[in-house]
Order: sequence, then structure tokens, then C-alpha cells
Amino acid sequence: MKESAPPKADLVSAREAAKILGVTVQTIKNYIYRGKMKSYKTPGGHHRIRREDIMNFGPVDDKPSRDEMMESYTELYHGYIDTLQALTKALDARDGIVSGHSRRVAVYTSSMARSLGFSQEEMQVIELAGLLHDVGKVMISEHILGKPGKLTDQEFYQIQQHPVLGERIVEGADFLRETGPFIRHHHERFDGKGYPDGLAGEEIPLQARILFLAETFDCVRSDSSFHQGLPLDRSIEVITRESDTQFDPEIVRVFLNSLNTSGK
Repeated sequence: MKESAPPKADLVSAREAAKILGVTVQTIKNYIYRGKMKSYKTPGGHHRIRREDIMNFGPVDDKPSRDEMMESYTELYHGYIDTLQALTKALDARDGIVSGHSRRVAVYTSSMARSLGFSQEEMQVIELAGLLHDVGKVMISEHILGKPGKLTDQEFYQIQQHPVLGERIVEGADFLRETGPFIRHHHERFDGKGYPDGLAGEEIPLQARILFLAETFDCVRSDSSFHQGLPLDRSIEVITRESDTQFDPEIVRVFLNSLNTSGK
């Protein structure tokens, strides 16, 4: 299915996005940097450098040890995640969802990924995808996100573009690029009636199938400006009823087992 570009006039600029989020434009740039460099604190201030640059600090005869390099990388990585979490909290607030939605989605996805035998690296990627699944909404007007009534066809089209916009955002960051396909397809349905590309069944990346279920469950469970959250038993009914239509039946099975295990 060919992707149509969203109308430019209906997308907010970085300046408008910063105003909506109550931060500076520079903060937005720091949160979502479009290039290949990353922020790392040095004695001279904050400079954008790549992971490989960290590994090559110092003169040739005075290279840091592997432990020192990994410590630097770990510090950089966790600092970056802290910044992303701050952004997602702001995004949740814009979207009228109870605080912590993105974090909870990340937790649900991690739990399912663990049950499915994902490696540590794969779990790290899907957790990031869960944290950032809605990051594309930073480019959509708050008027549309918070509209209480029925959306027009054009407004709904723009909402459907947020996974595409999210993919474009994370593709510009080394740490996040692998999450792109999962963010893009986290609203595809197992029966092929989702968006943005109308993928079906195993055409949808496994991680995206996991994300879609995790996000739906948390939205059903959580209070928002649009509806009151459902109790656990009714939320489970919603997920079970949509098995093999919206959701991959195997993912539903794994998710319900993880709920039983955790006691949530």
C-alpha cells in the first residue's frame, strides 16, 4: 500500500511542539536528534559524539581499558534513556493518558519478549520501542490528539501517520534505528485491517505484534480524557475477544500467561 504524505500545514513545527510540551526548541533537538551523533558530557561541556568516538578517546598510546570504555558507553546509554523517558512522560500528558503509559507498555513488551526467549539485546530494542511507540505524536497537533468528539477523515488520517512519523524520528538516532520497523507497524492488525501499511499475520514484525497488544491492553486498563479504564477481568475479555482479528493468537496466549505469572 502506497504511503501518502500527511498535509504539511497540519503538522506542528519543532517550535510549536516545544511550546506544546512546555520546553525549549533546543530541548526537543536534544531529545530527538536527527543526526548520527549522541550527547555525551565532557569537561568542555555537552558534545554530540558517536559510540565509536567514545571507544577512541585519548592518544593512541593512552587508550582507555575495555572496562572504562564500557562504563562510558553504559553512562551514555542510561543518560539517553532517562532523557527519552522524560519526553515520553510529556507525550503521555499531551495525549490525555494517565502518566506512565509508555513506561507500562515497555514493561509489558519486555515481559512477553522474555517469555518468547528473546536475547538480552533483542529485549533492549523492544523495550525502547515500547517506550517510544508513540513518539511520532510530537508532530501532530494537540487539538487533534485531545479532541473529545469524532475526528474528521483528515484528522484521523493524521493520527494514522504517527507510527510513520515515529519511524522517521528514530531512524536518525544510532541507538534507536532498530526500533523503527516496530514503531511503524505497532498499529497493524493480525487480520490486515490496521495501519499504516495494512500488513497481516506474520507480515507484521513479531515485535510490532507484541507492541500492539501491550499498548491496547494498557489503553483499555487506563483512565484517559476519553474513557474510564476497565477492571482487569474485562480488559482480559477485550484482548481475548480480539484474538485472531486484531491480535496474533500466540501473542495473546503468551501475554495472558505472563499476567497469570505476575499476578497483575
